[in-house]
Amino acid sequence: MIVLDCSYTLAMVMPDETRPRSVAQVVDARLLAPGIWPVEVANALRNGLRRGRLAEADVQAVCSRLELFGVETSSVSDLGVRQRYLAAHAHDLTAYDAAYLELAVLRRCALATLDQQMAAAARRAGVTVLD
Repeated sequence: MIVLDCSYTLAMVMPDETRPRSVAQVVDARLLAPGIWPVEVANALRNGLRRGRLAEADVQAVCSRLELFGVETSSVSDLGVRQRYLAAHAHDLTAYDAAYLELAVLRRCALATLDQQMAAAARRAGVTVLD
């Protein structure tokens, strides 16, 4: 199982991005993301459309490709605001990014990210990083 973040996801599907070197390993794995992942990816696609990186037809094609990956989302309901804050503070990340890292730590699995700050925090936490 691999936790997939938004930066890695976009590099897998955006037409103007370079594919990550570990993409074959990632697409063959069971993929997991925190509950915020669909919102983050949808927002990135919306911004890509607004900035001219994508046409509307491209967005639909990207969404279809994403659905093929079968990313499971996980909401850890027992983590409230305090715990989310503490995780972000402990890893020196935004609460959004810390959600990906905490999920990888809790599930004891690798993290696929191209975000250098998140990757560094993951390595400090003993999480394998796929980039």
